[in-house]
Amino acid sequence: MFSKNKKVLLILAMISFFAFVSVLLIELNMIVYSAFVDIFKVNNHRIILDTLLAFFSGGFMIMLLLERYYTNKAIRFFYLLTSIGMGFFVYFFIASILFISVNFFIKIQNTVGILFFIFAIVISIYGIIHGKKIIVKKIQVSIPNIPDVWKGRKAVWMSDLHLGPINGVRFAEKVTKISNSLSPDLVFIGGDLYDGSHKSDPYKIAKPLENLSSRLGVFFITGNHEEFGSPEIFLASAQKLGINILFNRVVNIEGVQIIGVDYLGSAGKKNFKNILNNLKINKDKPSILLKHEPKDLKVAEEAGISFQISGHTHNGQQWPFNYLTNLMYKGYGYGLKKYGSMIVYVSSGTGGWGPPLRVGSDYEIVEITFI
Repeated sequence: MFSKNKKVLLILAMISFFAFVSVLLIELNMIVYSAFVDIFKVNNHRIILDTLLAFFSGGFMIMLLLERYYTNKAIRFFYLLTSIGMGFFVYFFIASILFISVNFFIKIQNTVGILFFIFAIVISIYGIIHGKKIIVKKIQVSIPNIPDVWKGRKAVWMSDLHLGPINGVRFAEKVTKISNSLSPDLVFIGGDLYDGSHKSDPYKIAKPLENLSSRLGVFFITGNHEEFGSPEIFLASAQKLGINILFNRVVNIEGVQIIGVDYLGSAGKKNFKNILNNLKINKDKPSILLKHEPKDLKVAEEAGISFQISGHTHNGQQWPFNYLTNLMYKGYGYGLKKYGSMIVYVSSGTGGWGPPLRVGSDYEIVEITFI
């Protein structure tokens, strides 16, 4: 399914990502470090602060690499710890920038800076608590020419579960229980089912999903995290779970075309267009496209897609990144919207990557009712 060229490109992209993020984290942590020293007047015990700086600058990236190839309780613990640290760092950085900016124009007391940091801690703790909750997002979708038999039917969309070192078997059980309580006719799993670890058993960690209840089937597409390194491992696991893999395929279900494309193969307008053209989609019949990333919407609309469902953005996961994702995806970072003649829904994800915090966004399972 995956060519050598695709794997090489993915490896190069991963190396570039790790290099860029590592350098960026060091620079950003230096800002927090400087603000912290200034606010709290740290003159002694600087070695402790230096250690924390090194931990927050490189700890998460190091654990991210280790976890991909090794797994044990210690690695999972430190992965969780550094992930939480990254979540807190977001608001420590904002607190530092606020203090430095205000102090540049108006000299303020250090007490104000301390309050900024306390507020950052409070928001982060809220993010951890809020991150324990999965909401059910209910939407109604009217697709032109949809057969009468489809009216009133329900589909569940779940994406970005990121099963791995943080979201494990219990999380998969929780997701399965919520989905089954909705009595869906179909279940769509929209990519990033796995976090990407090669050493944890992907079948074992996702085994509760075998119990997903759906009258017309469970369908799965790949996301970017499935395509890290050896995607065949994750695809084999999904097959073992009894899930239908839509890898650039069309399945016709009682007059509606269910279409799924893989993440890497559909990257880029030209590749995406070629895939849809090769699938010979009937523009006169309603269609539902499962695509992990909400990119190249114009290509999908021109191919005659009626309704596209995506994930990937996490709606920023932590405020204020929701503004960034909305900008990156040209207003389609989250929610139910129209794109020309096509309906689009972008989910904030059922799980998350990295910091187990949610601020300004939700973990969600989407119940779609066709009307």
